[in-house]
Amino acid sequence: MAIRTAEFLADHDGVIETTQALNLGMTRDQVHHKTDVGLWRSHARSVFLSAEHHLTDMAAVRIASLAHQGATVDRSSAAWLHGLIDEAPSTVTMSVPRSVHGTCACSILTEIRRRSFPSEDLTTVRGIRTTALPLTVLAAAADLDDGIAIMDRALQTKRVSLRELRAALDRNSGSHGMRNARRLLTAAEGLSESELERKFVRFLRKHRIRGWQQQVWLENRRLDFVWPEERIAVSLHGWAFHHDHDRWERDQETTNMLTGMGWLPLIFTWKRLEFEPDNVLRELSRTLELRQGTM
Repeated sequence: MAIRTAEFLADHDGVIETTQALNLGMTRDQVHHKTDVGLWRSHARSVFLSAEHHLTDMAAVRIASLAHQGATVDRSSAAWLHGLIDEAPSTVTMSVPRSVHGTCACSILTEIRRRSFPSEDLTTVRGIRTTALPLTVLAAAADLDDGIAIMDRALQTKRVSLRELRAALDRNSGSHGMRNARRLLTAAEGLSESELERKFVRFLRKHRIRGWQQQVWLENRRLDFVWPEERIAVSLHGWAFHHDHDRWERDQETTNMLTGMGWLPLIFTWKRLEFEPDNVLRELSRTLELRQGTM
């Protein structure tokens, strides 16, 4: 029994609950003895951390998920469990069913919402109940500062597909954050190069920026937008998953060519045009003014 318990603790980051200990063959008196002598430290009702283990990020998530009845780890904590982000959030994010009443005292800082998930959107990671990857990507895209990059990277590495993301969105369309997720997913599904260029044209006309030409060929390379008098070239980048490595290599070669010819290459992304248009305007206007003063 002692060996089985030690193996269980090693596999579960030192975290164990009373029911699990009993299933391993321990008695309640033995569990109480472990806590009385300080070998197991209580972090929630019937949830313990072995004194031989540190309170790691994974241990904290395990404790929080065991402490709250029916809990599902979601949002930023789920993103960490799935490896979408490198650092664990300081607060464990999770949801419990609406049928669960009251709160549970727990040493781990948690952010809890009340909701249930379709069975298709649930999975386990290292034995911890959490949201499945597609829904986790959508929640991360909607809530986290680098959420767009997270979605783009997950699509680029083929960890998820647009079809899987759309299905998860449709199943959870009324949930918190899904409105923002829908906006991003719709852009990922339908944003072609021509649509991105039309968006930039509207941007230029709105702010009365003149002197530009679109789709100009220079040294057998097509440039999205140029200001020939100022020798400025703008490249527009959409979602990375739309492009292959060869495209990335060509973009690098074009940038080097322009620099060698005395041109100033600029890059603006769909994300910045959509969410930071004032910064894009400021950068472009300042660059034009500087070049006009030196040409």
